[in-house]
Amino acid sequence: MNEPRPEVIYRPSINWDEWREGVAEATGEACLASNTASPDAFGAGVRGFRYKSGFVATINATPHRFIRSSQRIARDGMDAVFVQFYDHTHNCVTHMGQESVELQPGHLIVQDMAEPFVVDHSSYKLMTLALPRTALAPFLHGDRTYPTLCLPATGGSTNAVISMMQLLRGQLGYLSDEDVTSIVECIAKLVANQMNNGPRIPYALDENNQTAARFLQAAEYISRTYTNPRLNSTEVAHHLNVSRTTLYRLFEPMGGFMAFLRYIRMKHAMRKLLRSGSDTVKIQQIAESCGFSHASSFTRSFKEHYGVSPRDILMDVAAGQDHKTRISSGIFSNWLTSLKEAKLN
Repeated sequence: MNEPRPEVIYRPSINWDEWREGVAEATGEACLASNTASPDAFGAGVRGFRYKSGFVATINATPHRFIRSSQRIARDGMDAVFVQFYDHTHNCVTHMGQESVELQPGHLIVQDMAEPFVVDHSSYKLMTLALPRTALAPFLHGDRTYPTLCLPATGGSTNAVISMMQLLRGQLGYLSDEDVTSIVECIAKLVANQMNNGPRIPYALDENNQTAARFLQAAEYISRTYTNPRLNSTEVAHHLNVSRTTLYRLFEPMGGFMAFLRYIRMKHAMRKLLRSGSDTVKIQQIAESCGFSHASSFTRSFKEHYGVSPRDILMDVAAGQDHKTRISSGIFSNWLTSLKEAKLN
């Protein structure tokens, strides 16, 4: 039998200041649930293992809000998917743009960390598995990011993912590297299948669901054709067989059609820059691959969206930083290191 590996972290009691600092260092911003909430009433706990390219952990906390913004995504460059199983929660809601999903005990959440989102947490306990995108890439259809998925634990594949996550959480210290790799690969395949299938639309559609279905069709088409600099509302409306007026209404909650198209292009631009590996990549090349004819307009849009220029990102990558040197000794630092190393390999 293998000797137990040391547990990366066991912190059964974390106060608000430690939690806020650890979350800020790791993935985003933590805020108290309300202006009247007392920091002294907050409590959290973390227990987890790090494996070669990610981590699995149990996390519990009292009410608070978590924010992962586009600006934060630009700063940390985390290219990973978090798979989360909620053992316990009540009135916990995830917000993605204008869409909101209420999380229930037993839900499996697939959260792409390259997508901005907000979570209003009640008291909760969850199990998290972090998968670098390199583990999922061989099984995904296309090089893109994915909206949050909320999966009830009723399907066979969903239950299989949960069972294997529980196995990792309970036995990781005793499993060989080969066993861990096999289990993680199996989870990655099942999760990728769910991501490829996308959000579920009910068979019997009322008017609101018809609107949601049309929006998803339009968003999927834009995600496949964003590299075309001539892509416009007329083309997308024609693809959906709707009028441009109807199309504009679909995108009103997202700030308009052009705002959504720019958002999709900026997401892909950031990922391409982070994966470039060197400053020899021309900004013009990245611009053209994201649907911009001119580097100047690309740079302007990028800086407006992320608050930094494409050249700033390339300089970090060329210097070998890739944001890795910004990891210090907080609660989640070892886990972040494993994800960064997986991305660089």
